[in-house]
Amino acid sequence: MSTNITWNAGHITRSEREDLLKQKGLTIWFTGLSASGKSTLASALEQHLLHLGVSSYRLDGDNIRFGLNKDLGFGPKDRTENIRRIAE
Repeated sequence: MSTNITWNAGHITRSEREDLLKQKGLTIWFTGLSASGKSTLASALEQHLLHLGVSSYRLDGDNIRFGLNKDLGFGPKDRTENIRRIAE
């Protein structure tokens, strides 16, 4: 890892962002077997929240594998790396 990098804090704090958006951040993970309905349920929840005026964003794991994680397979090590990259 390079030693000449530094963390750059944002210009707005979490609490300031919450005040601006009038909501607190939250992450919901849908987990389960392939083709079990996770994406369908997550999409419906996203639409419902947006309809209620709640800012939301759905990050679909399948979509991530077309870009950031396209070099990963589905073995145990690659699945762990997939989650690590998304969480970071």
